[in-house]
Amino acid sequence: MNSSENFIKNLNKRNGQQYDKENGAVYDDQPISIGKDTDGIEKTNHDLHAKILIIIKEIDRICRKNNISYALAFGSALGINNYKGFIPWDDDADIAMDYQDAYRFIEACKKDLSDDFYLNCYETDDKYNVLIPTMKIGLKNTYCQEITSFTLPNKCKNGDGIFVDIVIFMGVPENEKEHLKLLKYTKRKVIPYIFIDAFLRLNPKRLKNKIKDFEKRMYDKYQNSSHVAQTIIIPWQDLLYSKHLSYPREMIFPFREYEFEGEKFYSFNQLEEYCKYQYGDQSVKKWEDGKWIDPYPSFKRKMKHLINFNLDHKIKK
Repeated sequence: MNSSENFIKNLNKRNGQQYDKENGAVYDDQPISIGKDTDGIEKTNHDLHAKILIIIKEIDRICRKNNISYALAFGSALGINNYKGFIPWDDDADIAMDYQDAYRFIEACKKDLSDDFYLNCYETDDKYNVLIPTMKIGLKNTYCQEITSFTLPNKCKNGDGIFVDIVIFMGVPENEKEHLKLLKYTKRKVIPYIFIDAFLRLNPKRLKNKIKDFEKRMYDKYQNSSHVAQTIIIPWQDLLYSKHLSYPREMIFPFREYEFEGEKFYSFNQLEEYCKYQYGDQSVKKWEDGKWIDPYPSFKRKMKHLINFNLDHKIKK
């Protein structure tokens, strides 16, 4: 039995089960359609999550082997808190690493990454877009096209399959005005970058190098800051994360181990506090009528990234 079949079998086993109040999690295991794949076959969130879990386990394997710290981040962190696994309507996963660990991870992948996976990042392919997450680990013999595929196209030739994003977390200014100033500086590079990359379909390597050099200087400058955030070279954080631009360092580091889909993976140090801080008090599970429930409005429970996909084979272009 392969990993995907094991994942779905475990879902079926727990269907309808509830944890107790003290150690509980929301359970919502009814399959949700994610649409038809490129072969016209209907697929569900269970099918997609099984593939993403395979990638997470490979990242975990490499990190443990090489003593590299990582954390399931953003919606994946909220999934740990509320579901002890994937948020049912989530269609991706994110992993955070400290700046230095991220570059150690790249070196570890060069020698340890299984042949079933591929690595996309600027350090191994200068066609990689530096304005998206620092790197991607993808699963071979799958295919996905995201909603951002026009303005942020994947130009790497080694794979366009289902993937997990790995983002850099680094120290940032403790003063929010100074943080916004740094993001504004990066934004000035974005307009010409996107025009050259997305519309002219050229590779602005000189701009990429300047942006990456700036990231390194800012990491060195703020590595002892009491606040951390996603790397400042992703400049639209003030639009995506308007509630908080940064987090107290002790909320994020050191990473701690948690249960996720019956496995043990790492996430942020103060997990529930992070979820409330990032998404609001209404985002976390609550105990009601003898069970845990997710208060997130049902009309917002939609998958938002994939346009086209195939979980079983790659697509010839």
